[in-house]
Amino acid sequence: MKQKYSKKSKKWIYITTIIFILILDISSKRLIIKYIKTYDTKKIFSVLNFFHVHNHGAAFSFLSDQNGWQKWFLSTVSILTILVMTRIITKLKKQETKKITAYSLIIAGATGNLIDRIFYGFVVDFIDIHINDWHFATFNIADCSIFIGIIILMRINYST
Repeated sequence: MKQKYSKKSKKWIYITTIIFILILDISSKRLIIKYIKTYDTKKIFSVLNFFHVHNHGAAFSFLSDQNGWQKWFLSTVSILTILVMTRIITKLKKQETKKITAYSLIIAGATGNLIDRIFYGFVVDFIDIHINDWHFATFNIADCSIFIGIIILMRINYST
C-alpha cells in the first residue's frame, strides 16, 4: 500500500532536508575556522584528516586561479541552480519523495557554498581523504550533499 503525501509533507521533506544540511555545513565550517588555522591539518583517522583550505573556485578548485570574477560567476550559477531546482520540486508529484530529497540535497549544498562565497569570498573546505601520500580533493559537507543528491538522481534516472 502506497503512502499518500500531502503538499505539506512535500514541503516538510524539502525544508527539513535543506535546514538540516545547512546547519551541519555552516556549523562544521565555523568549527574548522575557529579551531584549525588555514593550511593546518588535524588527523582524525588513518585515511581522514581535517585540512583547512579556502577554495576560490568550484569543484576540484576549478577556476580558483582566476582574479576574482569567478566568485560572482559561481555565485550566479549557484543562485540559478537553487531557483531552477526549487521550481522543479514544486512541479514534482507528491509521491516523488526520492527526487524531492535529491533536489533538496543539491539545493542545500549549493546554498551552503553560496553562503561561504558571500561572507568569505571563498568556500571553506576541510575534509581530506587520503591513502598514504595520495589525497583526494579536499571538500566539505555542502559538497557531499550535492554529490549524494546527484547520485540519487542518477540512480532514479538509470533504474527506470
